[in-house]
Amino acid sequence: MTPGRVLLTLLGTLLVGTLMAPTAASAAPPDLTVNAPARVYAGTVAIVTGTTSAPTDAVSLDYRGRGGVWSVVTTALPAADGSYALRIGLDPGTHRLRVVQATGGGTAVRELTIVAGAAPSRASLSGATRVADGKTATLQVRWVTTDGRPVTGSAQLWGRRRSSTTWERRGTFAVRSGVAAVRVRPRVDVSYQVRTPSTPYVRATASGLWTVDNVPPGYVFRRPSGAPAPRIKLPAQPRAKKAGADVTINKISARVWRSMKRRSWHRGCPVGRSSLRLVRTNYFAYDGYRRRGEIVVNKSVAKATRRVFRDLYAAKAPIRSLYRVDRFGWSRRLRGGDDMKSMAAGNSSGFNCRGVVGRPRTRSPHSTGRSIDINTWENPYRSGWGIVPNREWDRRRSPARVVYRSSSHLVVRIMARHGFWWMGSSDWQHFQYRGRGARTLPPPATFLD
Repeated sequence: MTPGRVLLTLLGTLLVGTLMAPTAASAAPPDLTVNAPARVYAGTVAIVTGTTSAPTDAVSLDYRGRGGVWSVVTTALPAADGSYALRIGLDPGTHRLRVVQATGGGTAVRELTIVAGAAPSRASLSGATRVADGKTATLQVRWVTTDGRPVTGSAQLWGRRRSSTTWERRGTFAVRSGVAAVRVRPRVDVSYQVRTPSTPYVRATASGLWTVDNVPPGYVFRRPSGAPAPRIKLPAQPRAKKAGADVTINKISARVWRSMKRRSWHRGCPVGRSSLRLVRTNYFAYDGYRRRGEIVVNKSVAKATRRVFRDLYAAKAPIRSLYRVDRFGWSRRLRGGDDMKSMAAGNSSGFNCRGVVGRPRTRSPHSTGRSIDINTWENPYRSGWGIVPNREWDRRRSPARVVYRSSSHLVVRIMARHGFWWMGSSDWQHFQYRGRGARTLPPPATFLD
């Protein structure tokens, strides 16, 4: 072999050896590992971790979108030991991801799937536990996921009466950043509950029960030991709906007139339908609650009566009930509405075309509609038939809020302020109008109920 051929052979061997020898960079793709949760809560950040044998090259996290197109979400340079961490926020659904690392020796790809689902949540109620009837109370609402993230969304307030098992939806409200304030106005004791719907981000939940006691805003009458209760028990009148006394004056409707005829009114009465007015008012009942009653009076004293009940309401003066006397039917004995039954129920009333109790052939001043009897059970009348409706209360002087034994009593002073004269010890319950516009009436000494 010539020297020239020997030289060519050596150069070829060296070139092949050089091509086949490993380079300084890796000649193969990096060794890449991936760790990721299979499920996370929607709206949170998923963390993908792992290691690589090529810590000098960046690692990327790609997201597979519509049409299978991959896009880079984030990149990171591994630590010196080859560890890395990549973060991605995930909306609800199933997500295809991949971790990619490209090096001089090749590209490593690791695909993974993460499902982002609704997180469990919890709702709670707190706030007022007692509220006076007619007033409002504020309840505080808190709604968070079980991992402590505040929730923004729509929620519902439900309520049920304490003695009931029936739930009623009271309204829908917005919760922002996990909190809300809800105003309630319960008319009875109510247990409340917040219910939240299921969304792609949170699961439905319901709070525990929060009970708000409805308490009477007025004086609560408690019968003294040994004192008799009314012989006739009446149902409580409807709760007042509007604020204040809300006193209205109306002409006698056809419906009311039908109930009055042959009860509190009959042929021969000194006044007719056109001379009478129906006064409706809110009042504080013996149970302390605001209720709504009605009374018929002469139109000439209707405005004075309205002023009376406004002041009685403002003073929270207790009234047992305020039914029209027609409720008790006709009394042949009194030749009019049955005032004996009305008194036996402790009812307060006005117009009643009848005879005087104890002297039924003498026409009562109630026949003109200018007299009002208030709290008749606790304030008896000394009649020709004896003390009615009971003797026991005639001797009592308390509770002072409901018994009238002095001209300085608040109720007596309110009545007098608006022209209604009090009979005093002869008839604790009776108030006779003597103010402006009153017609000539018999002397006060003959104002027998």
